[in-house]
Amino acid sequence: MILIADSGSTKTDWRLITENGKEFSFRSEGINPYFHTPDTIVQTLNNIDFSPYTFYDISKLFFYSAGSNTSQNVKIMEQGFGKVFANAQIHILHDLLGAARALYENESGIAGILGTGSNSCLFVDGEIKMSLGGQGYMLGDEGSGMHLGRKVVRDFMNDLMPDDVRKLFVDQYDLTKDQITFNVYKKMFPNRFLASFSKFVNENMDHPYFQALADDAFTKYFERYIIQYPDYQKYRLRIVGSVGYYFSDLIIEMGKKYGIEVDKFIKGPIEGLVEYHTKH
Repeated sequence: MILIADSGSTKTDWRLITENGKEFSFRSEGINPYFHTPDTIVQTLNNIDFSPYTFYDISKLFFYSAGSNTSQNVKIMEQGFGKVFANAQIHILHDLLGAARALYENESGIAGILGTGSNSCLFVDGEIKMSLGGQGYMLGDEGSGMHLGRKVVRDFMNDLMPDDVRKLFVDQYDLTKDQITFNVYKKMFPNRFLASFSKFVNENMDHPYFQALADDAFTKYFERYIIQYPDYQKYRLRIVGSVGYYFSDLIIEMGKKYGIEVDKFIKGPIEGLVEYHTKH
């Protein structure tokens, strides 16, 4: 049996495909080697119930993960997964490759990720030729859910929100500045915490404050990670991720501003990856 997974920093979508083509779907928390060790990977995996099957039934695993873009991080993943999937051939792959395969299969274009984090690549004839972004929430992730959420939180912490926006924020979240500081600097997965506030932006896009905030975030995404590709206007741009999906109208208009067609948005790549691996 083949197990295919796509994992961001927040969640993992799994698809189990049996020998007779039957498909099972599962979801778990995200597994990212920047935030996990081999031991915590084992803990996370052991919390997943693949009933009616077990880990030992899996013969091949294709795991596309945020953060799996260096040999050191791939080694962390292989050590953790190897302790659980004892009978499987394990393939740890970067989520950017998964996004590109799901969006283009073997065609050419620019593939973007806009979820908890952000990333992009130039994908030509089924191969990544160049990538921009992917430095994580400390050094990059412009345009991501984390970036949108961080901009909101920064304004709240520095008393820069308009009064009506501040009231909306306090009424919805009931968080003190001390609680926010603790979540960002003391608790695990601060990127997930910050990204959770991107929903607040999306829900209030009729307000000029949020329009300007989102416009600035996606402008940075395009200027740093899209228009830097050579002859970028020759290609289409397609986006995977919940942030891209829910802010699609704004991103399409941003594409027009920079002269690039944005013609496809998907919430997650897992269905496309199942189709890709079924064919190939």
